[in-house]
Amino acid sequence: MTKYSAILLLTLLGSACVSMQPPEGYAAHEHWAYTLKAVSTEASVVALNQFRNQDEQRGTLAFWSEAASKHLVRSRGYAAVKEGDFTSPRGKGHWMLFSKRFKGTEHLYMLGLVLEGDKIFALEAGGEKNSLEPDLDRLVKSFATLD
Repeated sequence: MTKYSAILLLTLLGSACVSMQPPEGYAAHEHWAYTLKAVSTEASVVALNQFRNQDEQRGTLAFWSEAASKHLVRSRGYAAVKEGDFTSPRGKGHWMLFSKRFKGTEHLYMLGLVLEGDKIFALEAGGEKNSLEPDLDRLVKSFATLD
């Protein structure tokens, strides 16, 4: 089930009329695979994607948050650091922060999820820990601008 959930979560459906305000210090950057992508001068990245929630009855925010977290920890080697909730104009959201050492440097990956009907909005941020960590509060505020 975890593999199926992860595949379903990662199946891109394309972009729609959705927006998010990047945090201060990030500039929008056009990229074909994302609805929105922004980068900082420290090479940290923020991205927004939209997926289809094929099972609205069972595919709740709690379900997708748990499925994504387990996939990142078990299959990708990340360590869960902390998590929290936020509210956007599209609805309630949940964010999770993960860490992983890559080529001797600690990296952070932040994933925020918001569900609206049959849509799953995935808000992502990643970069080296020393450059992304100071942005964490701004990232949560940015996630809350999902509209």
